[in-house]
Amino acid sequence: MALAVSVVVPAYADGERLSICLDSLDGQDAEVVVVAGTDADATAAVDHDAVDVVVRDDGGGAGAARNRGAAAASGDVLCFTDADTVVPDGWVAAHARHYEDGGVVGVGGPARPLEDSASDRVLFKLLSDYWYRVSWPVGFVQLPTFNCSYRASTFHANAGFDEAIPFMEDTELSMRLRDAGEFVYDTETEVRTSARREQDEGYLSLFATYAKGYLDYYVLDRSPDESYFESR
Repeated sequence: MALAVSVVVPAYADGERLSICLDSLDGQDAEVVVVAGTDADATAAVDHDAVDVVVRDDGGGAGAARNRGAAAASGDVLCFTDADTVVPDGWVAAHARHYEDGGVVGVGGPARPLEDSASDRVLFKLLSDYWYRVSWPVGFVQLPTFNCSYRASTFHANAGFDEAIPFMEDTELSMRLRDAGEFVYDTETEVRTSARREQDEGYLSLFATYAKGYLDYYVLDRSPDESYFESR
């Protein structure tokens, strides 16, 4: 019996981008759950043929929004993507097939930029693909929320995303669950996502911020509620 899949998409003031994201999910074999803010554009965008469930965001942050969506989802597998991300045809099926193996609890994949500049393409290849390929084998298992999924039973049994962490909550969850079962990195699930944040903050600055987070939390074993995480 095929496993049912739900896709959770948090949406804030991303009405136009959300509509494009939902276009890419339309027709894929999944229940689509949108966690929408009160922004008028986001509210209008959820009136889309692809959307099955709408949950109102409570303002608790990205982790809380994803948890609210997951709580409303009915699937055996929970896929997560972002409102400024476009998934390829067959994306849901590509994630779902791995869960036919009962030992798999999470799947992640790469991204390339929606913006079509050479520098963005090269830097995304390094930081949103090759970095994962290098870091996963040495223990830094990171499922980016623009392109990831979890077995729903494992996700719920472990309380989902830590809502106290406003930054790197996706990494925290995948690191916390890495001993719960097998994680798969699947390059065939590659999505396209906006490089707005990278362009605004700068690739080097953003990479340094993440590197410090890995060092503080995972190497030095500092609690995620310390000032570094609270400051993000």
